[in-house]
Amino acid sequence: MFFGLQPWHIAVIIIVALIIFGPKRLPEIGRWVGRSITEFRKGSQEMTSALREGMNEARDREEQANTIGKPAPAQSIPADDKKFCTKCGSPNSQDALFCNKCGNSFQAQS
Repeated sequence: MFFGLQPWHIAVIIIVALIIFGPKRLPEIGRWVGRSITEFRKGSQEMTSALREGMNEARDREEQANTIGKPAPAQSIPADDKKFCTKCGSPNSQDALFCNKCGNSFQAQS
Protein backbone atom coordinates (compact mmCIF):
# COMPACT_ATOMS: atom_id res chain seq x y z
CA MET A 1 0.00 0.00 0.00
CA PHE A 2 0.96 3.66 0.30
CA PHE A 3 4.14 4.39 2.25
CA GLY A 4 4.07 0.98 3.92
CA LEU A 5 0.54 1.45 5.35
CA GLN A 6 -1.60 -1.62 5.79
CA PRO A 7 -5.38 -1.51 5.29
CA TRP A 8 -5.96 -1.57 9.05
CA HIS A 9 -3.66 1.49 9.42
CA ILE A 10 -5.86 3.41 7.00
CA ALA A 11 -8.99 2.31 8.89
CA VAL A 12 -7.53 3.59 12.19
CA ILE A 13 -6.62 6.93 10.55
CA ILE A 14 -10.18 7.31 9.19
CA ILE A 15 -11.72 6.49 12.60
CA VAL A 16 -9.45 9.00 14.37
CA ALA A 17 -10.30 11.65 11.75
CA LEU A 18 -14.02 11.01 12.26
CA ILE A 19 -13.62 11.38 16.02
CA ILE A 20 -11.56 14.60 15.75
CA PHE A 21 -13.42 16.41 12.95
CA GLY A 22 -16.83 14.76 12.99
CA PRO A 23 -18.85 13.39 10.08
CA LYS A 24 -20.06 16.86 8.97
CA ARG A 25 -16.60 18.42 8.45
CA LEU A 26 -14.88 15.34 6.98
CA PRO A 27 -16.28 15.80 3.42
CA GLU A 28 -15.27 19.47 3.56
CA ILE A 29 -11.72 18.53 4.55
CA GLY A 30 -11.63 15.90 1.79
CA ARG A 31 -12.63 18.54 -0.80
CA TRP A 32 -9.98 20.90 0.52
CA VAL A 33 -7.29 18.19 0.26
CA GLY A 34 -8.45 17.29 -3.28
CA ARG A 35 -8.33 20.93 -4.42
CA SER A 36 -4.88 21.36 -2.88
CA ILE A 37 -3.56 18.33 -4.73
CA THR A 38 -5.11 19.58 -7.99
CA GLU A 39 -3.52 23.02 -7.58
CA PHE A 40 -0.17 21.44 -6.79
CA ARG A 41 -0.34 19.33 -9.96
CA LYS A 42 -1.27 22.36 -12.10
CA GLY A 43 1.59 24.35 -10.64
CA SER A 44 4.12 21.58 -11.19
CA GLN A 45 2.93 21.10 -14.80
CA GLU A 46 3.26 24.84 -15.46
CA MET A 47 6.76 24.86 -13.99
CA THR A 48 7.76 21.83 -16.05
CA SER A 49 6.42 23.33 -19.28
CA ALA A 50 8.15 26.67 -18.57
CA LEU A 51 11.42 24.87 -17.90
CA ARG A 52 11.10 22.86 -21.13
CA GLU A 53 10.35 26.02 -23.14
CA GLY A 54 13.39 27.73 -21.63
CA MET A 55 15.62 24.78 -22.44
CA ASN A 56 14.29 24.62 -26.01
CA GLU A 57 14.87 28.36 -26.50
CA ALA A 58 18.42 28.06 -25.16
CA ARG A 59 19.12 25.09 -27.45
CA ASP A 60 17.70 26.98 -30.45
CA ARG A 61 19.83 30.04 -29.66
CA GLU A 62 22.92 27.83 -29.33
CA GLU A 63 22.21 26.08 -32.63
CA GLN A 64 21.65 29.43 -34.34
CA ALA A 65 24.91 30.80 -32.91
CA ASN A 66 26.77 27.72 -34.12
CA THR A 67 25.42 28.03 -37.66
CA ILE A 68 26.03 31.78 -37.94
CA GLY A 69 29.75 31.54 -37.17
CA LYS A 70 30.49 28.77 -39.66
CA PRO A 71 32.32 29.75 -42.86
CA ALA A 72 30.74 29.19 -46.24
CA PRO A 73 31.42 25.78 -47.83
CA ALA A 74 34.45 25.67 -50.06
CA GLN A 75 33.79 26.08 -53.75
CA SER A 76 35.90 24.61 -56.49
CA ILE A 77 38.32 27.25 -57.72
CA PRO A 78 40.29 26.91 -60.95
CA ALA A 79 43.98 26.09 -60.31
CA ASP A 80 45.34 29.23 -62.00
CA ASP A 81 42.98 31.56 -60.09
CA LYS A 82 43.86 30.65 -56.47
CA LYS A 83 44.99 32.70 -53.52
CA PHE A 84 46.29 30.63 -50.59
CA CYS A 85 45.81 31.67 -46.98
CA THR A 86 49.06 32.13 -45.06
CA LYS A 87 47.39 31.11 -41.80
CA CYS A 88 45.66 27.83 -42.75
CA GLY A 89 46.84 27.20 -46.34
CA SER A 90 43.38 26.78 -47.86
CA PRO A 91 42.80 27.90 -51.47
CA ASN A 92 40.56 30.92 -52.09
CA SER A 93 39.59 32.96 -55.15
CA GLN A 94 41.82 35.89 -56.18
CA ASP A 95 39.16 38.49 -55.37
CA ALA A 96 38.49 37.10 -51.84
CA LEU A 97 39.08 39.52 -48.98
CA PHE A 98 38.89 36.85 -46.25
CA CYS A 99 39.81 33.15 -46.08
CA ASN A 100 36.80 30.85 -46.54
CA LYS A 101 38.12 28.42 -43.94
CA CYS A 102 39.59 30.45 -41.09
CA GLY A 103 38.41 34.02 -41.79
CA ASN A 104 41.93 35.44 -42.00
CA SER A 105 42.05 38.82 -43.79
CA PHE A 106 43.90 38.89 -47.15
CA GLN A 107 44.31 42.68 -47.02
CA ALA A 108 47.21 42.30 -44.61
CA GLN A 109 48.90 39.73 -46.90
CA SER A 110 49.25 42.06 -49.94
